[in-house]
Amino acid sequence: MDHIRVSQLKTRVSLVVCVIDAITSKTPLGNTTTVYLEGTRSKAIHKTNGSYIFNDLPPGDYRLKVSNEHYFQEQTLITVGTDNFIEVVQLKPLPSYPFSQGTGLIRVMLQDAAGVPLRDAQLQAMILSEECARARIMADQVDKGAREVTLGSFTGVIAVGDSYLLRGRGPKAAEEQIRIAQVLEHQKRFRLEKKLTKAFTRGALLLPVQETRVTERGEAVIAFRGNRIPSFQTELAITYGEDRRHIMKEVTVAEGTTTNLGIIRLT
Repeated sequence: MDHIRVSQLKTRVSLVVCVIDAITSKTPLGNTTTVYLEGTRSKAIHKTNGSYIFNDLPPGDYRLKVSNEHYFQEQTLITVGTDNFIEVVQLKPLPSYPFSQGTGLIRVMLQDAAGVPLRDAQLQAMILSEECARARIMADQVDKGAREVTLGSFTGVIAVGDSYLLRGRGPKAAEEQIRIAQVLEHQKRFRLEKKLTKAFTRGALLLPVQETRVTERGEAVIAFRGNRIPSFQTELAITYGEDRRHIMKEVTVAEGTTTNLGIIRLT
């Protein structure tokens, strides 16, 4: 009688990619999201919770590409080891994105001195109005060099990849831009992408910073979500050119309306 050997193959989860909409912090619109990993034939498995899983990847460096018809394509270099690795990718909306009615927008067209669209410009809009703070520091003291913060008094969801201006309290308060790298405890403790270079005390504010870039036509749109007042001040920074020049503009944004800056020509 022949013996039959039964073997059970086990797969190992190497990489989990969580894709979220940068405006809503939810699953991206539509069903056109694709997640591709250069350097492997492994295909992403799309789970019902919106994540994408790659199994049995050899340890090494890969280029992750994520695309969806409503957003800019995102690319990032990642290093996969022997442990499970989670990568959160925020997709930034294209100018054609179907924004909801209550969203405040800044729209602009960027050109060089000859009227040619600028294709390498990046934009960042920082909310200056303190009433729009997304959260506050809850610890009595957060020291310089800290990598974790405990937050409270939330006015919306804080997600991995979000950027904020951390502003202290008082006439000579410290300010520093931070980015959320990991949610350690839901709506409470968060790990930062970089260590703080300044110290902060209880009540320091997290003011939202929205980031985007231009299309091939030089178009850009910046959207603001979850603000507590109908009109607020922002500081718009436009960075462009090989030497990364930049200009600054103060822009007032009203909830549910579009502030159109028209064509800006940059030399």
